[in-house]
Amino acid sequence: MKLLIVYLFSILLSASAYSQSTFFTGGNICSDAEWHLVFDDEFNGDSLDRSVWLTYFPCAADWTDQCEGSRVEKKNIYTDSSVVESNGTLKLIAKRQTASWYSQTRDYTSGVILAKSQFRFGYGKYEIRCKIPAGQGLGSAFWMFGGDGMGTATEIDVFEIHGHTPHHHHLGYIKYHETQKLGAHECAYDGIDFSQDFHVYSFEWDPFFVNFTVDSLTVFKASRFYTLSGTQVTWCCVEPGIYSMEPYFPFGKSEMLGPIANLSLGGNGSSQDAPDSTTPSLTQFEIDYIRVYQRDPPSSANYDCEVILFPNPVTNHLNIKKNKMTLLRIENVLGEILFSKEVSGDETEVDVSIFSKGIYFVEVQSDDGTFASKFIKE
Repeated sequence: MKLLIVYLFSILLSASAYSQSTFFTGGNICSDAEWHLVFDDEFNGDSLDRSVWLTYFPCAADWTDQCEGSRVEKKNIYTDSSVVESNGTLKLIAKRQTASWYSQTRDYTSGVILAKSQFRFGYGKYEIRCKIPAGQGLGSAFWMFGGDGMGTATEIDVFEIHGHTPHHHHLGYIKYHETQKLGAHECAYDGIDFSQDFHVYSFEWDPFFVNFTVDSLTVFKASRFYTLSGTQVTWCCVEPGIYSMEPYFPFGKSEMLGPIANLSLGGNGSSQDAPDSTTPSLTQFEIDYIRVYQRDPPSSANYDCEVILFPNPVTNHLNIKKNKMTLLRIENVLGEILFSKEVSGDETEVDVSIFSKGIYFVEVQSDDGTFASKFIKE
């Protein structure tokens, strides 16, 4: 089914799209800007908002369902009547009943919602609060999909959970070219039984990191950069240099992703995922809300990864600014320590009026590491 959507974004892929290394100028790659809500559906009405959501996988350039595969999953047919909004939640309902679409007939019906093309976003935080069903053969998923208009497409699986193992959570990201899977960075872990209650699942995506959370706790984090020795860059203050790049890391300036939620029957096609006599004849994947947040553009001021000194040159009082300082020293060009004090905070002032004219160095220790800068005493 996902390959049908991949096909919509199939244009020529540039051979340079997957550069394996790059020179990075250095700096702080962690953002602490606030998230701002840019899209949400709280599902508080009495019917699905059809201006936002489709209830099938589009299979043509005009985003219609007029092809065999648009409503056919492995063991179910997706129907409009299986998507019900009522009493403050959206229900994707799986039901044991015979249904057909074009030449395909299945023993179950179920529901899917997929955001229309105008509701796709780049870097941001994608979030759902929902309760999944348990049961043999059931598969609940919240994911995003989109392309860059240049032949690549990205899938983000915020979660895929099979009903026969409701404690087993699969997540990650996948890169496609046309209908070919190029590669992925995926994770799976065993947690609690997620079918017992509502949980909040989120995917945070910025130019350097992706972060998957459940109920605000990080369960998987990946970086765009690796050192040439193969260490993933998990720290904020990155030195200038050449870094390896995660080839399948989604690039949010060009790849716009739309949220999708679905309840399917049949899982990945293996026998252990197939429905059987124990599969519920009627069950539902219940969604409280789906939200997308984005951050404001980063500020031009960045003192997380550098020591800012002003005025510079200085005559009497030197202001020193560096995020999360713990200790600072002033040294001369010979490396002799002329001044030292413990600091708590982001900014302090030092009287340098007694220093002779010349060049000096400020060394700052902080929660991010040790940093240095120079100033001129007039």
